[in-house]
Amino acid sequence: MAIPKQPSSCTLLLLALATLSFTATSSAAADCSGAGAGAISVYWGQKPTATEGTLESLCSSGNYNIVLLQSLVVHDNGSTPELNLADHCGNNPCSKLQSEIEYCQKNNIKVLISIGIEEKKALRTENRYYSKSNNLKTTKAAEKLANYILENYLSGKPGPLGNVTLDGIDIADVPEGDNIKWDEFVKAVNASTSARKIYLSASPQCVYPDAFLGPAIRTGLFDYIWVEFYYQNPCIYTNGDASKLLSAWKTWTTNVPKSKIFLGLVASDELAGYIPPQDLISKVLPTAKEASNYGGVMIWERNYDLKTNYTAQIKDSVPKGCRCVCDGDDAFAYNSFYGLGSAPLRVSA
Repeated sequence: MAIPKQPSSCTLLLLALATLSFTATSSAAADCSGAGAGAISVYWGQKPTATEGTLESLCSSGNYNIVLLQSLVVHDNGSTPELNLADHCGNNPCSKLQSEIEYCQKNNIKVLISIGIEEKKALRTENRYYSKSNNLKTTKAAEKLANYILENYLSGKPGPLGNVTLDGIDIADVPEGDNIKWDEFVKAVNASTSARKIYLSASPQCVYPDAFLGPAIRTGLFDYIWVEFYYQNPCIYTNGDASKLLSAWKTWTTNVPKSKIFLGLVASDELAGYIPPQDLISKVLPTAKEASNYGGVMIWERNYDLKTNYTAQIKDSVPKGCRCVCDGDDAFAYNSFYGLGSAPLRVSA
């Protein structure tokens, strides 16, 4: 009987590397792609096309993983929400944007609709903000709003944006009403019978807990939280000092462990809280990435980003310990190794 030839040490090494390549590719894909290990989201829709460009141009820039369409204006009295996208629809129905939305999604960019609220004076009651109307019970109002958005923007059926199936719903930092309560709204969305994943995100200001979105965030149902480290908040970056920002960051990442937490950044020094790109890279991101639920950065907003080219200057530093390793790289480089074959291999540190 012939005795099988024992594999050489070189063959064993190649087999080990092949196994490691396959394992790393499959296990790291969730960590090193999309909105898992250092994604970039951006708000778009409230400035003229001439200043913030088209949705397709945004998605073809290579700078973003998630786009937030602002805004879907909701009303506490139960009337039909209104889609407000500045002049992007022109005199035509906004269904003209369907092809651009589909272009983004085909390029692995998630598209979420962002909820705003009608402008009105809000009443502060027990440290919470409420609008004046009182026409529906809160649970029914939440379910009605959730059903409307799911049916008109996430079902693939005809709606204001055409036959689109958006990836999720964002709640900007807006007050609740007497009827609409955001915690009940996200519970209603989460309880929907959709067979696919619906992403939920929120954009609170950096003071924890947020006055408007605190109860909703405590449900633990949000996938992404874009914490706004700007405006005149006490936790913003000022005069080269990131200590208050990083203290607030730790509070958010510690208290909201089930969500991916993003640094909400302004892309222009015209706004309070601006962090110069090199300061962000050297003073903020290294500490921010230490959080296990670090998600990346959110950019406010596309209009400013086009003027300053902010995202392009920081995007290579946003991912958390991930490298794309392909044949031709130095073998066994820091935190990486060769992928066997020509396909790129993502490796998580």
